[in-house]
Amino acid sequence: MDYIDCMRMFVRVVELGSFARASEELDVSRSSATQALVRLENRLSVRLLHRTTRKLSPTEEGRAYYESCVRILGDLLEAEEVLSSASLRPRGRLRVSAPHPLMQLVVFPQLKRFFERYPNLQLELIVTDRAVNLVEEGIDCAIRGSPISDDSTLIARHVARVRWMTCASPAYLKSSGTPRTIEDLAGHACVRFISPSTGRAADWEFIRDGKACTMTPRGKLGVTSFESAASAAQHGLGIAQVPEPLVTEALRKEVVRPLLTDHIAPAPSLHVVYPSNRHLSAKVRAFADFVAEMFPQQMFR
Repeated sequence: MDYIDCMRMFVRVVELGSFARASEELDVSRSSATQALVRLENRLSVRLLHRTTRKLSPTEEGRAYYESCVRILGDLLEAEEVLSSASLRPRGRLRVSAPHPLMQLVVFPQLKRFFERYPNLQLELIVTDRAVNLVEEGIDCAIRGSPISDDSTLIARHVARVRWMTCASPAYLKSSGTPRTIEDLAGHACVRFISPSTGRAADWEFIRDGKACTMTPRGKLGVTSFESAASAAQHGLGIAQVPEPLVTEALRKEVVRPLLTDHIAPAPSLHVVYPSNRHLSAKVRAFADFVAEMFPQQMFR
């Protein structure tokens, strides 16, 4: 390895906390990975990592050096892309995480067109509803619908904003009546969305007189995915509030009916996010552009 390769190896060892995982990702032997660290420590005359049989962690000097390496490697990648065709023609492997319903309903139907546009890209999709750790799991970017906190280490690019749709099946409405106001929902079986991360039921969002308002849904059924909530509504188990794309087809076929349409509220923005310590590569930019194109204009708010 040359000095730049040693820096790349050190960065991934710190991020993954493992020589074995870093060497596997960068396709080098374990001995080469450990030798890269020895070369850096000898060159710098400092200890960069605390090493035990159970854990790797950077020393104080190692943390400072890691941050410098990330900046240097990012600048180097940017310079290479400016001077190469990669800036115009994304290529290589792109690892993307996105929630299951979004993949099934929005992404997969469009992927053929994506590959036709970018024939030199290989796409690996990690389909999961959990918030993955992009750095530790070696993922380039993710599609997320949850708000990004101000202190997040992620950079978020807004790609779309969908709407909440409150709906129920015709059979349920026939047997239980149709709510006409937000207050009427208190007397209905509501399918509650339970956050997998907090274990708490989410409030429902509405707009009344131009202002946001919420209500706490009550009902016997709680689910941990919006996809399941939409399915429950279609099967007559109650009223659900879900992102509109999950029931677009069901609404068209009148499997469910929209409720309280005068109070439809915007759902959280969809973002393509990537780590702040990574340069925005041409392939991530291309994917973010394509995701934005997937959503019909009426979904933007």
